[in-house]
Amino acid sequence: MGATVQCLPGSSSGEDIYTAIEDDGVVIVEDFLSPSVIEALNAELQPHIDACKPRVVNNMYDDFLGGYTVRLHGVTAKAPSFPNVMIDPRIMSVMDQLLKPNCTDYRLSAAELIEIRGGETAQPIHRDDDSWPRAAQSASPLVVNVMIALSDYTAENGATVVVPGSHKWDLEREPQPEEITQAVMSPGSVAIFTGQTLHGGGKNVSGVPRRGLSVSYCHGWLVPVENSWLGVPLDKVRMLPERAQSMLGYDVYDGTSRGSGQINMYEVGSPRALLEN
Repeated sequence: MGATVQCLPGSSSGEDIYTAIEDDGVVIVEDFLSPSVIEALNAELQPHIDACKPRVVNNMYDDFLGGYTVRLHGVTAKAPSFPNVMIDPRIMSVMDQLLKPNCTDYRLSAAELIEIRGGETAQPIHRDDDSWPRAAQSASPLVVNVMIALSDYTAENGATVVVPGSHKWDLEREPQPEEITQAVMSPGSVAIFTGQTLHGGGKNVSGVPRRGLSVSYCHGWLVPVENSWLGVPLDKVRMLPERAQSMLGYDVYDGTSRGSGQINMYEVGSPRALLEN
């Protein structure tokens, strides 16, 4: 029997989700977001997707991102429904348990719209923790990803490929075919996995686009993958809930309670001052 991804109901607590991730490195939570939220996110993002120009594959990194895949950052600015999703209490509970053992607070690493279209090849299997130097990885997981299905995720249209249990492997170990599976799920469901878990975008042989939001959170002392300071205008940041502002980096990271110092300062103070002017 091949690998499978554990599925939990949408009513699951943050503790239930954490336990499943500790066991397997990945879990699917079905019907996590309501149909109305998914409908709103799709409607808000559609004009930006329509305006996105096709990528030109001309090097290895472009090949990693996909020649038939639409990718958008700045989702906080593009989709008014997103900030409340970003700070959903259930997500925050999971991040508290997975990330706070190695930081005093965490922040958004990236919020990326990913639409895999017909003809896309499979993305190389990888670990998201590898976005940062190996020297930092004693504090792994450095990042935790919440993949939100905005459309059906099927084996044919590129559902995320995952390797359950790989978060506990030696970094040099390669997965065998029977250890690899896919996060097949319906709109509104989420796949949550740590930065140590092997995964990748699937191959789309169906011609039907697979659309999702990849929302990742990292330790507050790391440089995030996405530069939200440049991607989200200040006038929009000022309108967000305070916790969402913190997720975008508008706070000092204070590590003094753990014997370290303060970083992410602005004018010898907090970057939150920018929101008050």
